[in-house]
Amino acid sequence: MLARDSSDAERESCAGFLSEQGVSESKAICITVSESPDSRLSLWQQHLDDEMPEEAIIVDAGSELPANSQAAASGAFPSLTLDTLPAAVAPIDIGATVSRYLGRLEQADAPLLLCLHSLTGLLESWERDRVIALATALNRQCAEMGVSSHHHMDPEAHTEETVEMFRPLYDVVYEYLPDHGWTVTASKDAGETPTFRNTVTPPGGVKKGDPEEPETIPIPYSFDKVLELISAPRRRSLLYHLKDRSETEIPLDDLVDRVYEREKAIPARATPKSRDEVGVSLAHNHLPRLDDLGILSYETAANTVEYHPNPALESVIQYIERLELG
Repeated sequence: MLARDSSDAERESCAGFLSEQGVSESKAICITVSESPDSRLSLWQQHLDDEMPEEAIIVDAGSELPANSQAAASGAFPSLTLDTLPAAVAPIDIGATVSRYLGRLEQADAPLLLCLHSLTGLLESWERDRVIALATALNRQCAEMGVSSHHHMDPEAHTEETVEMFRPLYDVVYEYLPDHGWTVTASKDAGETPTFRNTVTPPGGVKKGDPEEPETIPIPYSFDKVLELISAPRRRSLLYHLKDRSETEIPLDDLVDRVYEREKAIPARATPKSRDEVGVSLAHNHLPRLDDLGILSYETAANTVEYHPNPALESVIQYIERLELG
């Protein structure tokens, strides 16, 4: 889950994930790194109403904040364990602790939930490779045990390179964009994309005029499909241009001119043979491919292209453009 730490969107969506999984009949583990256990428990109380986990375990993995919990003392949690790990605990120790609790809870024959808050907190203390190793190990164990898990990351606290290194570790990535709401990216191996039940406000609110539909912008493409999209240099030039346009409907001739000019201006690329050659490859190859994927609509009779903006896909395209062009 990519959202600014402690924002309303992040906190509501975390509770939304738990609520969607039927938290009152589940056993939950929360690993907290930068927030106190009381803060995480209070969040559950505020957003889950009376649906507290049947059993909750809070692993404090470095918050260095008081371990006493007013939320725990309130009696709202049927069964609660607070486990405070030593200061500057290593990622491998966090993994071992969580593995031990998962092994114990597995015997209870109840749905298991896991929340890691957050990757950002871990990256403040440990090398990126060690945090990636921990996230990978947790994901693998959760997959093997059928545990519903999610990890938090604040994208504003990291470089784009760091964020992109973590994306492939997850079946589904939810990302909050302040100007657009939530976007959802699913890998090709992911099962059914998590949804938010009607009694919980979806992340990012609801679409204007349609309170039943969450304001999300999904990318229904696998990681491999995205790689295929950007593998062809001319298709990359086309996508670079489309994401930068303010108008969504484009005459084909205008689009051919812009792509032709872009390709001539890229020193590392082979100069296109002619404008006509660019036009033929767009009309007979790249535009139909993108039309099939729903990225645009290509009207051959009218010789027009209507681009369908998708902020999640555009963030990937922008990252690739920076890598290629600087």
